[in-house]
Amino acid sequence: MRSSWQQVEKATASKAAINAMCQAIFGHSEYKNHRILTAGRSHENHYLEFSNGLAVILRITNDQRKLQKQHGLAQKLWRKLPVARFISDVKQNIDGNYFAALEFLPGHRLANLECLNHSDQAQLGFELGEYLAQIHSQKFKIAGEFSRDLIVSKTYDISPNGLSEIFKNTLHIAAKIGYISLSEAKKYTLIFKTKITIFDDWQHQPCLTHCDLNEDNILHHQGHISAILDWEFAIAGHPALDFGKLTRSPYSNCVIFVENLCDSYYLTHKNLPPNWHEIAALVDLLAWAEFLSRPKLNPDIKNSAINKLQILLK
Repeated sequence: MRSSWQQVEKATASKAAINAMCQAIFGHSEYKNHRILTAGRSHENHYLEFSNGLAVILRITNDQRKLQKQHGLAQKLWRKLPVARFISDVKQNIDGNYFAALEFLPGHRLANLECLNHSDQAQLGFELGEYLAQIHSQKFKIAGEFSRDLIVSKTYDISPNGLSEIFKNTLHIAAKIGYISLSEAKKYTLIFKTKITIFDDWQHQPCLTHCDLNEDNILHHQGHISAILDWEFAIAGHPALDFGKLTRSPYSNCVIFVENLCDSYYLTHKNLPPNWHEIAALVDLLAWAEFLSRPKLNPDIKNSAINKLQILLK
């Protein structure tokens, strides 16, 4: 099994810079093991192991806001959820980057979910459902982006009309890039606007949503969910933004996992409509459309996104 903390070849931070960051956090730079690990688009991760057995993730980024937000969320959630605790405040290096140290949580990516036996799939699904319910129980008065203090500073319209507007604008960019034609963009937008009215079937107060619960950001260890990683895209949103990922593989190929997750979520949260899958799949199209707004997109991702639009918006 492959760990989510998969080693990668290169990172921008030099050894001298890492030593300086360790000195600022721990008062010394005497680590014995160092590996560069996979990370999100806005940061890089370095695994550091010290002689006293302490293992940490040194996260480095040029986006102070996102790292501060992750710090605030982690400090609020780590006792309730398998979220890596920050063991330092966010600091600024002499090169202008920001950094902080997080505890290292062991585990393997849920990318291997289909290889696990049904008993393990069932247990992991039940646990993730409970954790999702706890995440979505963190309520906000309005939807939008929030800062470290968890106060929404940039609002989002997550009504059917608001989601349709986001979808339209994103596909307009995709058409300008050339991934789809302008006529296709208009057709998909019209169909989406008609179908997304079912979003109102899932009434829910704005709540904490992770927004990137793909199989690489959830770890399991010894039969249990051990970590929910990378909260950089978290917003005050709607549960469908997280459930949309469950309509994708590998989750969608593991019936017992999804069934147990939904049962556990409903028992804990009491809010999951019978047509959640249909609603979540439509909301997930916003993420696929966002892919198509990126220049120089990987051809496989581009084709997957276009296929999703064609299948769901017949």
